[in-house]
Amino acid sequence: MALLQSVPDGGITVKIMPKPSDVEGLADVLIGSLGLAGAMILAGVLLALIFAGGLFLFRLKFRDPYPSASEQGSETDGYGGGVTR
Repeated sequence: MALLQSVPDGGITVKIMPKPSDVEGLADVLIGSLGLAGAMILAGVLLALIFAGGLFLFRLKFRDPYPSASEQGSETDGYGGGVTR
């Protein structure tokens, strides 16, 4: 059976690749970890901005109908008195 198989004309070329050094592997790990940390920081900043915007809109919509005296401004009665309601 082995005699019936044909041999390729050009032959077989084998290229032996050198083993990557530890420095290349360490650089890949550092770049990968910095990329992951950067993605997590970016996600945190975006979520914080979304939360702050939602909180701002919530406070605009549901404003306190009876604000405190400091939020009303200084309505004086002319004698240097305080705020009147």
